[in-house]
Amino acid sequence: MPDLETRLAARPLYLQVRDVLVQRIVVGHWKPGATLPNETQLAQQLGISIGTVRKALDLMEVERIVTRRQGRGTFVNDYASAETTFPLSMFHNSEGKRISGTKRARSILREPAGAEEAARLGLRRGDEVIRVERVRTHQEQIFMTEVCLLPTKLFGRLPEDFGSYRLSALAQLNSILVGRADERVDIALATAHHASDLGVAEGTPLLRLDRVIFSDHEDALEWRVAHCFMRNERYLVRFN
Repeated sequence: MPDLETRLAARPLYLQVRDVLVQRIVVGHWKPGATLPNETQLAQQLGISIGTVRKALDLMEVERIVTRRQGRGTFVNDYASAETTFPLSMFHNSEGKRISGTKRARSILREPAGAEEAARLGLRRGDEVIRVERVRTHQEQIFMTEVCLLPTKLFGRLPEDFGSYRLSALAQLNSILVGRADERVDIALATAHHASDLGVAEGTPLLRLDRVIFSDHEDALEWRVAHCFMRNERYLVRFN
């Protein structure tokens, strides 16, 4: 098997540059909202061509790590701001306006992962997870219940308002970059518990969203299962 140095040498140069720049962001060399040096400066610092730097930055923009603004520069995305959020909610009203709702935590527990939790989060059974149960309301009416599970080992730092956390901001607080998401959407019949929360009859068809979010290193960050009752809202699925 090739050694680590050989494997790294085989990795395309622009990907190596991307990794170097991302690591500087992760360790706090460039803070959220900061402006990166321009392409010429980065090329000189790294001893590579401007084209390679540009290709690395293009990839980082696709990954939503940075935002490039013509004539202004390249900025580190701040996931704690309202402008840059990971698209976890795709609800829209009848007029097409996005609905995020107000999140309210009902319980926050630390507990050992069961077999299913361990499998979905890539953990060993018994590893500790943080379990957050919460609801989302729109116009003072609950339209979604959520159960969120996060590996404790990845989130040593939690904000004071953790119950209403956004994963992208929480990950950034813990020097983690959010990567891809795997989502399943199907229909489930309301249990007595969900029916009571959502104000519907038991057995009512609900939209069920099952989503696992991964870091850019493919570590599972969060497994979330939500049950929604669609009144006048619509759930839009985006295909890239």
